[in-house]
This record gives sequence, structure tokens and C-alpha cells, in this order.
Amino acid sequence: MKRRCWPAPIATAALTLLLFFLFDLYPFENQTLAWCDMKQQVIPFLLDFQNILKGNADFLLNTQNAGGMSFLGVFFFFVSSPFTFLVLFVPSEQMYLFANILVLLKMALCSFTAALFFRHRFSNLNTVQILALSIMYAFGGYTMLYFQNMVWLDVMAMFPILMIGLDRLIRQRKPLCYALSLAAIMVLNFYLTYMVVLFVVLAFGIYLRLTQEKVEERRQSVLLLGISTICALLATGVVWLPSLFQYLSSARTVGLIESISSGTLLTSFYTTLPILLCSAGVFAALACLNPRKCWQDSHMRSLLILWVLLVVPLFIEPINKMWHTGSYQAFPARYGYMTALLGLLFLAKAISDLNREEGRFLHQDWPGIGIGIFLFACMSLVAYLLLYYRYRDLSVYTRTLWLDENAVLYFLLFTVLAILCYYLILYLYQHQYLTKKYFSLFLLLLACCESVFSGSVFIGSAANPVSFYSSVFDLKDKIDDTDLYRVKNGHKYFDVNLLGGINYPTLNHYTSLTDEDFMFAMKRMGYSSYWMEVSSHGGTELTDALWGNRYTIKREYETTDRDHILYQNDRYALVKNQELMSFGTVIQSDDISGLQDLPSMTRREIQQYLFTKVFGSEEQLTEEYEPSSTTNLFVYDTGSQMELVRENSEKDGDLEYHILVEGTQTLYLDCFDQVTNHLTEPAYKSLRVSVNDETVAYQYPTQQENGLLNLGTFTDETVDIRVSVLRDFHAKSFGVFGMNLETLDAAEASAPKVQLTQNGNSISGTVQASGNNPYLLLPLSYQKGYSFQVNEEKSAEASQVFGDMIAIPLEQGENRVTITFVPQGLKPGILLSVLGIFALLGFWLFLRKGGYRYLRPLEPLALWAYRILFCAVLAGVYVFPLIIYAFG
Repeated sequence: MKRRCWPAPIATAALTLLLFFLFDLYPFENQTLAWCDMKQQVIPFLLDFQNILKGNADFLLNTQNAGGMSFLGVFFFFVSSPFTFLVLFVPSEQMYLFANILVLLKMALCSFTAALFFRHRFSNLNTVQILALSIMYAFGGYTMLYFQNMVWLDVMAMFPILMIGLDRLIRQRKPLCYALSLAAIMVLNFYLTYMVVLFVVLAFGIYLRLTQEKVEERRQSVLLLGISTICALLATGVVWLPSLFQYLSSARTVGLIESISSGTLLTSFYTTLPILLCSAGVFAALACLNPRKCWQDSHMRSLLILWVLLVVPLFIEPINKMWHTGSYQAFPARYGYMTALLGLLFLAKAISDLNREEGRFLHQDWPGIGIGIFLFACMSLVAYLLLYYRYRDLSVYTRTLWLDENAVLYFLLFTVLAILCYYLILYLYQHQYLTKKYFSLFLLLLACCESVFSGSVFIGSAANPVSFYSSVFDLKDKIDDTDLYRVKNGHKYFDVNLLGGINYPTLNHYTSLTDEDFMFAMKRMGYSSYWMEVSSHGGTELTDALWGNRYTIKREYETTDRDHILYQNDRYALVKNQELMSFGTVIQSDDISGLQDLPSMTRREIQQYLFTKVFGSEEQLTEEYEPSSTTNLFVYDTGSQMELVRENSEKDGDLEYHILVEGTQTLYLDCFDQVTNHLTEPAYKSLRVSVNDETVAYQYPTQQENGLLNLGTFTDETVDIRVSVLRDFHAKSFGVFGMNLETLDAAEASAPKVQLTQNGNSISGTVQASGNNPYLLLPLSYQKGYSFQVNEEKSAEASQVFGDMIAIPLEQGENRVTITFVPQGLKPGILLSVLGIFALLGFWLFLRKGGYRYLRPLEPLALWAYRILFCAVLAGVYVFPLIIYAFG
């Protein structure tokens, strides 16, 4: 009988559509399953890539993110997939709904590749059995927990192909499938490839040691593995080399020792357990398999050891961190698809063994069929009751990103029943109370029941309407401006990456690739940021002018008579800011290197510093105000920080400011301590702020609002400000200050204007310069990879200024300036890829022509090198972190 794989993706898609129907998800209703990182990162970057495909943005110099950055690393970290190119045919406002279809397609692909693997590895599994196992893989715990990171599903789909490739390399000495699948995984997600390489090193070593007795065979396998791995890595150099440079410059990198030695010994295993619990059939198979025979079988022994090695990090945190390159913020089992697939091999082995034992049917089939129907009914009933009565407890993950004791307890209740059901049908089949046909049918039914239960908990609970985003997409294409500009948001109204997603250049950005210099410069200039997220809200009129923030999105109720409203809908208003400066200006400096970093001072003092250095003016731009009175509060100025301590800790303290504004000023409140990317800061939620008896912030600073707090713009009037201290705190930068807008406007109006345009990854224009030592100040995030031409002469003198801006030396008079950005590592990466592709092709042809005999002298060296590598990986991942944790 021909064993087919195509039913697997069809059945998986059908089950997923059933879940969409049950929970009113698109295409049945206008609800999306997008949540967490899918909303914050994946979908906005799909929109970014759509803009790139349509020619509305550039791939290398993407000004829609982080003040100008390479989209290459973002693409290969978040959305690199063949399915991604489908966004070209999707209206942007439908992208949140289209995410449902993408998840469905990727789950179907996972089941298809799993079917290919099971068909390849087990010769006597029939189509229905392969189908059941493939559905279990597609609806396993990894998919349920991490489908919001859609590109991880692509890696999950490629993993069975990688396993086929490893098997072909060992058994048939054919490395091409392995090399191509490893290269594909690298292209799909270079970060997860680290875990794949760890797996390959461990799995290959264990398998060879236990299954290949002849040293000659081991040597040949190791040499083929090594050469094909090197070819695959070289061929993908264009992906991982520039992405690696981008990652190393990010604020995500932390000290390995510090990360491992901190935290707890045990993981948040309530959240990692679904990797195991969503595959109940695995445990039923382990109960059915004969332990002694399994241990005597070298292949099963190697499988068991490897599976245990992949289960251990689900529970031991230092080891788990090493599997995640040393640290992670959430999603604590990103390698979990490996654990899931290896576990299903136990079930496939048990079924395969029972298929071999099938002989003449000795019993009537109706008792077995009746029991099978009863088991399926019991499993379905319990699933229904748990979903009906304990759904909120079970679905806590999609609200908090973590599971708790109650959720795991109820899930465990279902899993125990599912294990019992799987075990009993295996028992009935083993003792010939079920024929192969009916056993396969009940196996499939139980797998479908388990999948629908898991999908209801994790996919169904994520359902949410997309109507919120209609007002955001309505703002798209409402600016008719041929000059370079940026758009900022007044507060965090929606995910920061979405502003770039609707094709507006912005300072906003949130990924693991957020540049550290950029984030810290923005924070010190008064903009809001935390973890790896930088937002354009906060700052001042001065910094907005310097960074080219020409437009602001506000809520409709936040607009005033001063605002020049370009467009307004039922939720947001698009406001044009006062335009006195161009995108970039000319500054003068006798010591440009001295401007590289922002000095260590308060954020008010930094505003004055920027004003002086950019405009060459000694006028006083800012004015600091002292409180008129304090209540229940001691304020200490230690010289390095301000300490605010309530006299009676059970009551709030108060700072009252009675300010007579002369001229026109914008008033700001600052409360800022350390330049870090921590999720929380000690000063968070310490203040409540009101202006003229109207509350402007119930809590400040907070995770989402920690930049300078704009208290309003006032002209020749008295302003009363009350700052209530809700708890004691200290801050290095604290106080109320005003910015004189008349002084600022005069300086901006007199600043030299430049006219720049972007074409692809280049920005060019004509700049007039005069005075001593003129420089073009560009509001682009400074990165390695920029090259500059001034009057057709290459210049290597570009400088990093003010923390993360760019300054280019100019000549007196007219300057024709061209700035080109090529991400660091891209050019050598292209050379590596060309070399790798030819090397891989040549190696394949070399083996086909029987040339391996010329490589045999390299075998002993390859084997010893691999032994060292295996021991280093095993010790580095499983021993080293425990030692660091114990003594660190």
C-alpha cells in the first residue's frame, strides 16, 4: 500500500480552520490570533517588508525604523520565510487577519515535513498512522506556545528535513540534504540556528558512538558532516555575518557569567511543561515499550539519551540559558520542537513494533471498537468540560505570557487522561482486540481531540478583534512631503513598530537588534524607552527638531488650538509641527571628537548642551524651577542625585510649583536615574502630576512613559504644578524646567538649511557651508557601514556625535554630499556565500565522481576535532553553567 504524506497538511489545515470557526477567527470573523510579539514585531515587519517590495522603503537603509537602520538583520530574525512574500498581495489593513492564514500554512507545512520524516524513518507505518503522528507534531506544545513568532514555525518545519539529511549522511554517505536543510534553517532564522548546531553536535556524537562500532565508519561520517556543515555556513555568510554584527551592537548583549549566575536553579517549568504535555502519546509509548529491549537497541538508547538531554533544560535554568545563547527574556524553550519530534519517535517506534507483530486476528473486533469509541468519547467529554468550566484558568498564557500552577494542573488532568487513552488503544492493538485499520483510526481521533483541546487553549484564547487598528491604518499616506522627515507619537498609543509599518519614517523601534548607542542616546535626550524598545514620545521641541520629527500623531482629544492638524479621524490626529529646521543642519566645531558622547549631566542640562553646541549660542534656553513649597517630604541633593523621602510614609508627599511664565515656554518634568535597558526602574510609579488642578499623569515615570513629561506650553501666565510623591525614591535627573520657545525658534530659523533626498540606500544633496570647521549634522543613527562622498571625494572622517548622530566634514562653499549605507559584514558575507555555494556544489560533484578516497587522510584529524568539539559543547551547555551558578 502506498504511504502518502499529502493528507497530513490537509488534515492539519482542516483542524486549524475548525479552531478558527469555533473561536470566530478569520476567515470566519474579523478576529486575529495575533498577540504579543506577533503584534509588536512580526506584523509590523511584514508591513515594512511589503513597503520594501513595493519600492516605498529600502532594505539596507530603512528609515522607517530606529532613526535609520539595516532591515537585513530584522528580516532574517523575524520574517524570513517563503510565505513572507505573499504579503505583496495583501492589503496592509488586512495584515493582522492574514496572520491567521500564515500560521495555518506554516502548521500545515510542519505536518507535511513531519510526515516525510516518519515515512522515511519507519517503513511499516501506514498513511493514517503517519497522519496522526504528523498532526501531533504540528499541534505540539512548541506551536501552541510560540506560534506568535511565526518564523520559528518555519524552522520547526525544516527540522524533520534536517533529520532526514542527517540520516542520509550517516546511512548512505549523502550529505547534500543535510547541508541544504542546515543552510535553509540559517536563512530562516540565524538565531535559532545556534540551537540547531548544538543539537547536531550532540546528536551526531551520541548516535555515532552508540550505533557505529567501526572507527572507519565514524571517521567518514564525521568528515562528511564537517565539510558539509562548513559549506552550509559559508553559503549563508551573507545572512549571518551582517546579522551577527548588528546583534553584537545591540543593547541585548549581556555578560554570560552574570546572566547564568543570576536567577534561579529551576526554570519557570509551568511554562515549559506544555512542550511535553501536549504530546501525551509519547508517555503512553514509553509505558508500552520494553525498557530492556530499548536499552539493548543502540538506536533507541541513543534516542533516549538525546531526548533526556533535551528535556533537562526545560527544568534546569542555567542549562536552559545556555541553550538560549546565555540569556532570554521570555519564551523559555525555543528549542522545544526538537524535544517534541524526538519524543514522537518513541510513539512511532512503539507503533512500528506493533505493526510488525500483527498476525492472524484472534478476537472479535467489536469489543475493541466499543472500547475505542468509549475512550474517544471520554477524552472529548473531559476536554469539553475543562474548556467550558476552566477556560480562563487554562488560557492564562495568552494574557500573561506565562503559565501558572492552576493552568498546569488542569492541563495535566487532561494529559493524564490522554496518556491513559493512548496507552489503552496501544494495549488493545498489541493484544489484537483492534485491527490495524481501527487502531490507526482511533489513534488519529485521539490525536485530533488532543490537538483541538490544545489549540482551543492557546490559539482560541488569543482571538481578538482588529477594529482597533483601523484608525491607525487610516493615517497611512496622509503626508504629502517630498523632503526627508520623521513622524513621532505623542504617547504610546499602539505598538511602536507599527508607525514604520504604515510607512512613516520614525525613531521608533523594538527588536533584539535595537542599537545600544541609539537607545541610550535617545534615553538621555529625554525620549521614552525600556528593554529593547525605543519610542519617539518624550523629548523636547529642541530634540524633535534635531531628529527631524516634523509630524506628531496625537489622540484627537489631546489637540489644541496651537496644532496644525493635517488629518483627523475618530481616534487620532496627524499634526504638523512647527517647521523651522531642515532634516540635518550645519554645525561648527574645533574639536568634533569631543562631541562624540553626551556628557554626564541631567537631561535638562543636556538640552542646554545640545543647544549651545548645535547653534553656537550662549543664550539660556532652559530654566530650572524650584518648588514653592513641600508637604510631608524631605528633598536631599547629594550632588550626584536627588533623594525624595516622605516624612510620613503612610501619606503622599507633595511638591508644589508656582511658576510665572514669561514669554512662551514649554514646561517639562523629569525623573530619571540610570542609563539602562531594564524592564523596571526603582523610580517607576513614584509620582502623580497635575497642572492647574488637572491631572496629566496618574503615575510617572512608568515602563511606557519614562521620557521627559510635557506639562504644556504657556505664554505670559501663571502655572500651578503639583507633583505628588507616592513613594520614596532617588534620581540623578529630577525637577521641573521650562524651554524658551522664542529663543529656540530664533536659533532654528537662523540655522543653515540643507536639502537632502533618499534614493535606495543613499542620501544625497547640496549643502552650503561657511565659518570655521563646518560639519553636516545628520539625524541618522550612527553605525559602521556608512561611506561618504563630499564633492565627489571619498571621506573617511565621519564622526559619531551627541551619542548617536553623524557629523561629516564639509568644505567652504557648496558641497555635493552623498551618504551610502552598506551594513557591516554584508560585502564579506557575499564573498563567503559565493565561495560556499561553489564549495558545496563542488563537494557534491566531487563525491559523485568517487573522489572521497582523496579525503581519507583527513579522517583522523576530523574525528579528533569532533571529539573535542563534542566534549566542549556537552560540558559548556550542561556542566559549565551549573558550576557558574553554584559558585558565581
